[in-house]
Amino acid sequence: MNPYEVLGLAPGASDAQVKAAYKAKARQFADDPAHMREIDRAYDEIVMNQTGNGYAQQQSSYAQGSVSLGEVRAKINAGRVDEADSLLEQMPVTLRNAEWYYLKGTVQHRKGWLEDAAQNFDRAAQMEPDNAEFRRASETVRQNRSAGYRTESPDKKSGCSVCDMCSGLLCADCCCECMGGDLIPCC
Repeated sequence: MNPYEVLGLAPGASDAQVKAAYKAKARQFADDPAHMREIDRAYDEIVMNQTGNGYAQQQSSYAQGSVSLGEVRAKINAGRVDEADSLLEQMPVTLRNAEWYYLKGTVQHRKGWLEDAAQNFDRAAQMEPDNAEFRRASETVRQNRSAGYRTESPDKKSGCSVCDMCSGLLCADCCCECMGGDLIPCC
């Protein structure tokens, strides 16, 4: 079948139109693996013919095996992040390309794991520096991290310090004394 017909597009559609049609079909058929394989193949074929960058060839090898990155994207778009993560982990390390790292970063970002997401977005952007989607993701996470995202400094231990415990105990004692009790009896 004609890949453009599968996605409901006219031949020669722009990259943006192909991507939008793919996302719409993926949302529509997210729960139907047979349709998703057909949609993935159509998308891969169109992308390979339009860009010639080898991305779709690698996608096709995943589809012939067990999983395509298009299927992972569809699961992410459908909010099925854990399933997408599971599919990503099934892919052999030797076949992990920039798209894989981008999608892994997207999964981690959705789960709130910003440090890991930033590392994967950065790696995807380094592997394919001309890919605007990968660069934008890397920059967005970096901006979010610098705009108030709190991380522990490596020299600071997590949890309560002795000073925090003493201050809390003294505060509790004051509250008890105000109510007529005494948490820490004086000598």
